[in-house]
Amino acid sequence: MELRFTRSLSFLAASVVCYPVIGGVLRAQVPGPDAVVAEIERGERRIREVRVEIGNRYEKKLAELRLAYQKLADLENAVAVRAEETRMAAETQKPLEGGNLVAEPRLLREAQTELLTKQGEMLTQVLQESLPKLLEMKKTLTMAGKLDDALKVSGFIRSMQDAASPAQHLPPNSIVTAEEVFQAFQTSRERGEAIYKGSRLLLRGKVAGVRPDPREPGAALLVLFGGAESAFVDCAFPSADYKVREERAGQNVVYVVSRSSDAAMLKVQRGAVVEIQGKYEGVEGAVRFGGCSLPKR
Repeated sequence: MELRFTRSLSFLAASVVCYPVIGGVLRAQVPGPDAVVAEIERGERRIREVRVEIGNRYEKKLAELRLAYQKLADLENAVAVRAEETRMAAETQKPLEGGNLVAEPRLLREAQTELLTKQGEMLTQVLQESLPKLLEMKKTLTMAGKLDDALKVSGFIRSMQDAASPAQHLPPNSIVTAEEVFQAFQTSRERGEAIYKGSRLLLRGKVAGVRPDPREPGAALLVLFGGAESAFVDCAFPSADYKVREERAGQNVVYVVSRSSDAAMLKVQRGAVVEIQGKYEGVEGAVRFGGCSLPKR
């Protein structure tokens, strides 16, 4: 099974990046406290820049809406918009959040929804650009025993994720990607479980291979890439109903999921995109989804 040793080798390779050889000895390039503070401040500055830009757009839109309602002699809605202008002036650090959404006036709510969506997109871009370096920094600090600094980085990653997308529990049958799942748990198990625990979801991702199931001797897991080196999401199918295996034909390798006594229901090569229904069951090196099945076509 191809992934039998992949996890440990990938983890070692990722770790060696942070430990270059100097004079024949591995020395860790551990970020100092100043580097940690500088990286966090850089991220905070970029978040503020996004909020300021959205705030400026929102301020302009509010003025336009109030004038429009005044011209229509619509006192009630003009006052409602003015009240939002007053609130925004008093809350300059976070001018527009989900909690600020109003039911009426309709045009105000539409403007709020549009700008909140744009703000989320911009903050997500900041997160995607900053996250790889922050996660590497957290890992290096943890391995070097700089746990307090690692906690600072971890806390900041969570605040960035919450700013871009608050940790909200997903309803059953939501569609998620293996990359999203792994990323959520990279910050903390608490955040990941707040989002994914308890619901049966449709998981989409690229096949990495198969490996033995540590919980059940003789059974195998189908493994999906989690979007980074040594990042995986394990999919456990009930062994009483399914068989997961690797098949080789010369140089060709395929991964097969079948009913216990039937022909293959899924037969794919490494890197193929698949969809699997399952339920989060914990973290054991990889994030684990259990009770898995293939969605009906």
